[in-house]
Amino acid sequence: MNCAELSKGLIADACKRAVSGLHGRIVLMNYADIDRTATTELNGVVGALQLKAGKYAQAFEFKDTTLVAEHNLVKEAYLPTWEHIINAKILAKTQDAKNALEVLAKAKVVAIVENKEQGEAGEVKYEMYGYDAGLELTESNNSTAFADGVVFNIKLSSPANEKESTLPKTIFVTDATTTDTLIEGLLPVVP
Repeated sequence: MNCAELSKGLIADACKRAVSGLHGRIVLMNYADIDRTATTELNGVVGALQLKAGKYAQAFEFKDTTLVAEHNLVKEAYLPTWEHIINAKILAKTQDAKNALEVLAKAKVVAIVENKEQGEAGEVKYEMYGYDAGLELTESNNSTAFADGVVFNIKLSSPANEKESTLPKTIFVTDATTTDTLIEGLLPVVP
């Protein structure tokens, strides 16, 4: 069997299984901070992503296995939509973590995750969740039992009456290195 003939579209490549999971960093930006006139997309791939002047995204680090992204098809009367979801487990009980959750409870954000499956040239390394409608903190659970060391279970998801028009958008600019530079450029410069 020639595996190269089975690698396009919906047919699985018999020679390689996709690597599951995410790397443990998530980049969050305020939904309203995206400069949508300077952001470009073609066929679900974002080639330019820019924030408004003076605005920055924030990166949060997790253990790889404590961060999960998913999307679900929502069949509606006229057009299908997608619910975007980010589940995270916070393993530290700190005031900084509590403060961040307080802010997230009032915010609408867009999330960028880094897939372990990156494609042949890094073309599926990054995906953006919540670009159309944003994500909101819809669950935040805490138990002082800290089962498995988990202090907070949180869920960012599409708002109840606002879903996404597409699957999570891929972010890719010509090659993996250029795409990495784009993502890092969204973050504040640390002296």
